[in-house]
Amino acid sequence: MAMHHNIPISIANIVIELRSPRSAAELGIEQRLGPFFGVTPQPAARVVLHWEESADAPVPRGALIYDPGSIWRMYRDGDEFSAAITYHDEHQPAQMHSVLRANAAWNDVTLTEQRSVPAGRGTQWQSALNIGAGELLLRTAMLFTDGLVFHASGIDDHGHGIVFVGHSGAGKSTQACLWIEEPGVIAMNDDRVAVRVNAQTAMCYGTPWGGTANIARNHAAPLRAIILLEQAPENQIEQLTPAVAAPLLLARTFLPYWDAPLMQRALVNLNTILARTPFFRLRCRPEKAVIPLVRAAL
Repeated sequence: MAMHHNIPISIANIVIELRSPRSAAELGIEQRLGPFFGVTPQPAARVVLHWEESADAPVPRGALIYDPGSIWRMYRDGDEFSAAITYHDEHQPAQMHSVLRANAAWNDVTLTEQRSVPAGRGTQWQSALNIGAGELLLRTAMLFTDGLVFHASGIDDHGHGIVFVGHSGAGKSTQACLWIEEPGVIAMNDDRVAVRVNAQTAMCYGTPWGGTANIARNHAAPLRAIILLEQAPENQIEQLTPAVAAPLLLARTFLPYWDAPLMQRALVNLNTILARTPFFRLRCRPEKAVIPLVRAAL
């Protein structure tokens, strides 16, 4: 009988129960996802993730419904979604092909991958869980738990979570690196931060996918504020109303454009977050003088 591995992965208080005939080492996920291995008490959701291997490039089911022109495309067959992921690694001799299939609730998922080991390259094959498949699964599962994933960096400043949202180049990694030098500050992530706000709590979470500073820590903190970063010649911070903040935050949110009901969930979650969390715009230079400015505003 073939051995099966049950690998629990906990990200943003969502437990992903990975069931695979191959070990974490064989999947090549230990380095990126290893810090998130394990269970969490009272998770917000549980997702069962079945991993299977295909000799040929797996084929998605259904009709193409969304093509962002990057490494993946979304298909739909009835109530089932299929994300076709094609990823090219310069260290690998060929493209890697994967299909992530999910039910409507995104809590029963199958990842089918064409697993090829590079010959003579000294590089181990790695599952798409390390990249697009893992990110897409978390982003969508968060929608069912009153949460969203933002293009953001996040820090824990003495027990206060601060999330800096921004497009690429806005200074998210710079802020994480500036703050981490301060005593009592923990940098959670410099590119992908999960946020969940419900009736009881408001929390922000590090995820496994860091940015240019490669900060990706398994850490959570009570959410104190969300701050929009903009580069400017002078440092200035101002609080914005939810009505002004909503389109600014929406543009820096990973959204499920492929499905109208999921988009509606995302918009409801966004409005809930803004109703419960102060939102600021920070125009600044990349310098440590920003830190006391932000602390004073909060």
